[in-house]
Amino acid sequence: MKIIITFLILSLPGLTFGQTGKLFKGTINHKIKIAFYLEGLNEGTNADPIIGSYQYDKGKGYILLNGHKNNDGDISLIEWSSVNFTGTFLGTFKKNKITGRWISANQKEDYPFDLTEVVADHAQLNDFKKAISIKASEFRNY
Repeated sequence: MKIIITFLILSLPGLTFGQTGKLFKGTINHKIKIAFYLEGLNEGTNADPIIGSYQYDKGKGYILLNGHKNNDGDISLIEWSSVNFTGTFLGTFKKNKITGRWISANQKEDYPFDLTEVVADHAQLNDFKKAISIKASEFRNY
């Protein structure tokens, strides 16, 4: 397991600046506002990874995301707020929307989520990209 986590974290910085990402805004549980930045949704094949980060509207920190999308647009994103994964987003990507369920790592919490792509300014995109690199560097030290 440690080898897998190390591989994922070491591969993130190289991926983040070679791709263009998309910004999504929406809610978890119909009331908690969130913003997602994801790279790899439309690039390459469906076997290529999706990487990104997300932030609660009132939060200051970012949570790292990585996962995949299949041919039907189904997405699986694992969140990493620490060296251990803390939750999973399972959803569907169609046009400019992602909808699905967030499930805590211990499977005791399960909430719907809904995201819509928004136009992001350069500063917002840079903040999210920087957050991915910082989080990856933090995890590399474990």
